[in-house]
Amino acid sequence: MSESTIVADTALPRGRLVRGVLIGLSAALMWAIYNIGVDIGRAEGFTSADLAMLRYAVAAAMLTPLLMLRKGRAPTGLTLRRVILLSIAIGPPFAFIFNTGYGLAPLAHAVVISPGVTMLVANFLPVLLDGTRLPPHRKAGIAVLILGLIAIAADRPASPAAGANVILGDLCFVGSGTLWGAFTYLLGRWRLPAVETTGAVSLVTAISFLPFYLLLFEPADLPLPLWVEQAFYQGVLGGCLAIVAFAATISLIGSGLAALFPALVPPLAVLLAIPITGQWPNGAQLLGVAVATAGLVVSLDILSRYLRRLRDGRDRVTGPR
Repeated sequence: MSESTIVADTALPRGRLVRGVLIGLSAALMWAIYNIGVDIGRAEGFTSADLAMLRYAVAAAMLTPLLMLRKGRAPTGLTLRRVILLSIAIGPPFAFIFNTGYGLAPLAHAVVISPGVTMLVANFLPVLLDGTRLPPHRKAGIAVLILGLIAIAADRPASPAAGANVILGDLCFVGSGTLWGAFTYLLGRWRLPAVETTGAVSLVTAISFLPFYLLLFEPADLPLPLWVEQAFYQGVLGGCLAIVAFAATISLIGSGLAALFPALVPPLAVLLAIPITGQWPNGAQLLGVAVATAGLVVSLDILSRYLRRLRDGRDRVTGPR
């Protein structure tokens, strides 16, 4: 079996699993805030190109100095070919496909299809390519998570503007979810360091995207404080810290388990919208948050692990009979 095999749940030490879960939750939390920031930015007048430019350029500016401190010595395995492949997976092609989907299909489709496909691709690529076996509780957890996403999306408008091609939009979300799932799988397969990999990918992405942005788009005529605000949402959180945390999660618990955390972004965004924008979720959305959380618990086998620890502790106290 290949080194890229998904780490078996039972083989993960408790401390490593806990660290991976906490870092994965922090990545999902930052992405949720980032998504709220996208909504704020679009309402303020920023275009998708403006936000994409901020995401790539700010992340590159933050992480490139760390790459330079290595004095030209790239980490083992971080080749230019791999950086380019990862940049395609989460760079301009991903942004273009995802943003195109938003213009064709309703938001309700995006919050279900894209993270759902990401989970499926990242979990089943190792099964198809590496011969790994997906634990039954992981399959059940993924199904429950998707049900939670559907519940969150159910209250959203059922159709976009008249004349839009919903099927094409849905295919865009399938494509974006596939790209992110492939990124998750490759990062776990190649066992690359989180900070250096994110920095290299951000630099390549920014260099490839900025010329197109400057030539084809006109920056939004908005006050500097709004640009600074979006630089924080897009670049600091979405483009840099969240991806570094996600990459670290993959290195700790494997790509299959790590792929569950992007699916927590919609329920977290629902909850965070309360203090940030004053938007309160309805009953269906709260149900979706609860169901999605239950799906994560099932996928991580948390309840079974807890019961096993209780049983083992009881056996040690009572001794053999």
